[in-house]
Amino acid sequence: MIKIFLCSILLFSSSAIGYLISLGYSFRIRDLNDIQSALNRLESEIIYYSTSLPLAMEKIAKLCNGNTSKIFEEVSKLLNSKEGYRIDEAWKISVLKFKSKTNFNREDIEIIINFGKDLGVVSKEVQKKHFNFIRDLLEEQKKKAMYQQNKNGKMYSKLGVILGLALIVILI
Repeated sequence: MIKIFLCSILLFSSSAIGYLISLGYSFRIRDLNDIQSALNRLESEIIYYSTSLPLAMEKIAKLCNGNTSKIFEEVSKLLNSKEGYRIDEAWKISVLKFKSKTNFNREDIEIIINFGKDLGVVSKEVQKKHFNFIRDLLEEQKKKAMYQQNKNGKMYSKLGVILGLALIVILI
């Protein structure tokens, strides 16, 4: 009776670990969608409504989901502080501060940080091109993430179950 119970716990645990690893791929896609949506809204605020950056960041923070909103909220706080942060510094600090709470990989973080370098320091036409460029880069990252999810996500889910079964066979 105890063996069956322990084997069940082992199988459940290994399956759950495999599932959680595969879930990380889905969360990365969700985070990429969130940042894309936020940047689209930011583009509208800056290009079409001519909203100041601190106010635009604050508005976007209220409209976003999850950890993306925290990045924009932090940028707004830093820009409104009396410490005199430039937008690129505030953006980089915020992204790095919340990167551990997101599922972005190293490439995603680099793209997102690089986005802040030209934000607010060039003409609206150049910024519009910059937004389009970043949107294309993030879309490419999202395609890669979907490919990895389809390839590796299923593998880790099944691997967790198989590993659990193999451990049960070894232990019995």
